[in-house]
Amino acid sequence: MRRLIIVGASGLIGREFFTLARRLGREVIGTCCGREQPGLRRLDLRCQPLRSVVPDLNADDVVCLLAAYSNPAWIFSHPEEAARLNLTATKGVIAEVHQVGGRLVYMSSVEVFDGETGGYDESATPRPLNLYGRMKHEIEGYLTGLGGRHTIVRTGWNVGWDIDHRCVVALTYETLLRPNARMAQDNTFSLIDVRDTAQGLLRLCDEEGLPICHLAGAPPVRRLELAALIKATSRFGEEMAYQTVPFREIPYSEPRGRSNHLDNRLAIDRLGLTFREPEAIIREKVVLLDECRHIA
Repeated sequence: MRRLIIVGASGLIGREFFTLARRLGREVIGTCCGREQPGLRRLDLRCQPLRSVVPDLNADDVVCLLAAYSNPAWIFSHPEEAARLNLTATKGVIAEVHQVGGRLVYMSSVEVFDGETGGYDESATPRPLNLYGRMKHEIEGYLTGLGGRHTIVRTGWNVGWDIDHRCVVALTYETLLRPNARMAQDNTFSLIDVRDTAQGLLRLCDEEGLPICHLAGAPPVRRLELAALIKATSRFGEEMAYQTVPFREIPYSEPRGRSNHLDNRLAIDRLGLTFREPEAIIREKVVLLDECRHIA
């Protein structure tokens, strides 16, 4: 089996993917930057090439590029710093892998779409609304222009099981506990268990011939449904209240997609993947959040 190199193995998706690969006996190298962890090699892409920590990078390797700034609001406020990693450094890694003839799996985002219709499949035309989405779209174009062996992976909101990692369930939970909470009645999105994302990435590493693949749960989640389920599940539900408003009344630093959910049929049909039901993911996460709040 080919060696896996996970660039960004300490993040929400990367940590789960790295753990899964090692558990299954795969030869895997993981890198980290800000979150140093045992078993990972420290790599700051902004000032180090990939080959500084993987000197024998070669054509048989599959490099999974997960390292990036991903908070749209932070990126909007720090555009130059974000571009150093999300654009310049990312292109540098891609060029290194392309030079040796290796294969690259690149983690993009649903934010490359405008969120007008939802249900985007792999053939849909990207129209990003915000800087984060435009950066992801630029890298997608860079990869396509280079050619070579690559797969672009798009995903929606990943829900993880480390309390330190942020997700849409945790953010909505916290919002509901604050006064004057508002929930958009016309906002939909994809939600996926990070463990399913890790399984999908592993299969994509072994599957050539897919230039783009969407890893996302189904059916899409409505923000109001998420809020209602959190309130009904949480032991602190009586403290939660919210006002229902149109999505256009929710303040963001930049435009965001109103109906940004992905079509996952290719991943199911081609890769044989199954995705956990969003309701089960939400309920499990709320139990974890309740426990952490109770202890605190």
